Amino acid sequence: GTVFGNGVGIVVLKRLRDALADGDNVRAVIRGSAVNNDGRGKLGYTAPGLDGQVEVLRKALRAAQIPANSVTFIEAHGTGTALGDAVEFAALTTAYPARNSGEPLCALGSVKTNIGHLDAAAGISGLIKTVLALEHREIPPTLHFEAPGDTIPMKGSAFFVPTRATAWESGAGPRRAAVSALGIGGTNVNVILEEAPDRQVM
Repeated sequence: GTVFGNGVGIVVLKRLRDALADGDNVRAVIRGSAVNNDGRGKLGYTAPGLDGQVEVLRKALRAAQIPANSVTFIEAHGTGTALGDAVEFAALTTAYPARNSGEPLCALGSVKTNIGHLDAAAGISGLIKTVLALEHREIPPTLHFEAPGDTIPMKGSAFFVPTRATAWESGAGPRRAAVSALGIGGTNVNVILEEAPDRQVM
């Protein structure tokens, strides 16, 4: 189920080249983002829309100019509702198809298992969590998870749900993550994040 609350989050955004030139502490890089609205293309005002979610996920990947299989953590909106989570997972499995043998699976989590649904601050809380995970190079656990529901066909997908903190292996390229935020009126947002570039210490 969903536990509602209120919150606020603040992040400072700056062009990467300017931040590096100014010697700022860069915690993560936004590679790309996308936003859309399902409009009339769903069952009702509060119902999630599959097509709109798939579109925004693919659009964010195109904006970031990266392949889907280079993303190894996704911060889902994860409302904890049977319909909402089933539609979100279906959209994710469409935009992020099953991995080839040897490719790392993608961890799937939601900060709502830690702090509940913070309404208008739900998206920014997921973004902050993911930035911190990239900075510390650690996949955080999803609290209270035991097994996926009947409407979440995890087996054979590109995803797994981490139940304990684990080191975030980099693989062949930089660590990358995606963050989803879905509005009750049909607004879908997805942001692609990448770990901050290494800096030479002088």
